[in-house]
Order: sequence, then C-alpha cells, then structure tokens
Amino acid sequence: MGQVPQRCADVDAAFLNQVLPVECRGGATVAGVEVEVIGEGVGFVGEVARVTLRYDGHDTPPPGAIRSLIAKVPTTNPGFKHLGLMLGFYEKEHGFYADVAGRVPLSVPAAYFNHADHEAGEYMLLLQDMAPLRPGNQLASCSLEEAEVVLRAIASFHAAWWEHPDLAGFESWLPGPGSPYFHILEAGYKDSLPAVPQVFGHLLSDEVMALAHRMAECYHDAIELGVGRRPHTFIHGDFRLDNMMFGPNLEFTLLDWQLPFRANPLWDVVYFLAGNFSPEWRREHQDHLVRVYHDALLDHGVANYPYDQCWEDYRASGLVLLGYIVTAAADVDLDSFNDRGRELLETMMGRYALAVEDLGSAEFLP
Repeated sequence: MGQVPQRCADVDAAFLNQVLPVECRGGATVAGVEVEVIGEGVGFVGEVARVTLRYDGHDTPPPGAIRSLIAKVPTTNPGFKHLGLMLGFYEKEHGFYADVAGRVPLSVPAAYFNHADHEAGEYMLLLQDMAPLRPGNQLASCSLEEAEVVLRAIASFHAAWWEHPDLAGFESWLPGPGSPYFHILEAGYKDSLPAVPQVFGHLLSDEVMALAHRMAECYHDAIELGVGRRPHTFIHGDFRLDNMMFGPNLEFTLLDWQLPFRANPLWDVVYFLAGNFSPEWRREHQDHLVRVYHDALLDHGVANYPYDQCWEDYRASGLVLLGYIVTAAADVDLDSFNDRGRELLETMMGRYALAVEDLGSAEFLP
C-alpha cells in the first residue's frame, strides 16, 4: 500500500480505490471526492471529515455503492496529538474496530478501512457515514427521554461485557486497574497539576483544587477506590453527546472509541450526566436516570448488583472527573481553540468540578 494520508484533506480517489472493499464501491471506480471537515471544536485529539464520493460513469452511486464515508486521523494540533499518542487513543480505537465492534449490542458505525502504524504514530479509519441521523450536542444537551435511551443503550453494552473473560484478551490496548497504563496517567496527572490554576482555576472551587492535590498524593488508591471498584466491564470512556447520533424515532448510535477501559461501568454514567447537562438539570434528574440505568442492567441479565451498590459506584466514579480536569490542563492552549471548542471545554470542566462536590466523591479517597 502507498502512503496513508495524515490529513483528511489528502484523501483522494486513488487512495479510496486502493483501500475500499469493492462491494463498498458497487464494483465501480471512484473518480473524485469532496472532503468536508465536520465536528469542528468537538474532537480534540482527532480530525474528522465527511468524504463524498463520485463514481466514474455514474451520475449517482451505483447499486450497493456508498455515497459518503467518514475519515478519521489524528489531530495536527501538536499538544493534543502528543496527548493522544501518549494515552493510546488512536491505538484503542484501532483495537476496538479490530476486535470488538462486531460483538456489540448497540449501533456503531462500520469500519471500511482500519490502519495503524504504531511505530510511526500513523492511524486512519474510514467509517460508515451515519447521516441523516442527527448528531448530539453537548452544549445544547438533550431531552430526558433521549437521556433515558442513551443510558439503556450503554447498560446493554455494559451488561454484555460484565466481568467477561474475553476482556483479558484485549489487555494490549484496553487498560484496566492495575495496568501499567495507569502509571502513565499518574505521571500525566502529576505533571499537569501545576497548570490547572492558570487554565481552569476560574472554574474550580478551593475545595476541588485541594481535592485535586490530595488525589495526586494517593493516585493509585483513588483508582482502586473509584474506577477499580468491582464489577468491571468494557466502558466507552468518552460517553458524551458529541459522540452520539439520534434518529427521528430515538434510534441511537455511539461514535468515537478512543478512550475505552476495563473499569467500573458507572464511570460512563457519571461522565455522561456530569458533563452533558447543567448542574441544575443533573441534580433534578440524576436519581431517576441512575435508576433507569440500573433497571436496564437487570433487564439484560446482570445479577447480584443491588441499586445501593450502583449508587455508591456512581458517587465514587466522580473521582475520574478530576482526572479529566487535571490531565487536560497541561496540553490546552485555549487561545488556539475556536469559540465552540473553547466554550465546550470550559463548560465540561466546570460541570465536572461541581459534580465532584455534589456527589461527595472525596469521601472515597483515603
């Protein structure tokens, strides 16, 4: 194979004819493409574009041929690409599509091309375009009914991988508590901590800032007492509305598998409820929504997991929100973001900080 494009803008007809399965092209030849960058200000560690295909000798795509696809490559932002490579974001999504995507009980885009050169730090995915489904919007939030759909869907996924023995076979790219990967996270957390007051200090109370320092002193205990709590399953790790799509009848598709872990499932739940809604809305509805999630786990066969334990896991998992706040601070230059990206990042971090306080997650540190 020739060189794989490092920017979505460099995807051309010759490359697609080389890598797309013939059935995706309906047996025809791609004659030209139009590339449109999408998700501006959304994907901090990746570049995402919709590629529309034109076929030789056809005014419209021939039978069986795709009209468009989604291309994903690492970001060209040096700080965030460094973060993505250090934390294995691109390697994880490659592993998900190679080993797991065909075994999930929820809708995810199909992968037409899944390339990884770990030594060179080069990655590319060509994915099914899920349009005309409507993309979620983390700043606009969603309805209570949509939130219920989302939590029932992720519960079905968590239940399918609940303490599953196959999780051990993904250890090379799916880290869990006790993994050397968390030594990298610990180093990143401690290195990032001095930058937090300058970058996010205006969003954090003195109590949360003190808690961030306290967590640095007992990082591994925090991991074991928070995300390391049993039970373990496969979690998405970046479970927010900007990574979701919805249909007119509440169809739901989950995107972006760059941050999965083997961990306590309530990591996904607290991340979703804390980061996607105003603090007032979350406080009003979170009890109901955690119960919706728990009921769905039971409906999908999870046993010996009482609601009281689920709620305690939800509160303890708030500790992971501190990790997102602190680790992001070191590689963030807010002046380099567009308006939407800056607003999104600051909104997320402010909401996380308030959720940590509201849930009393500090009680789960030594």
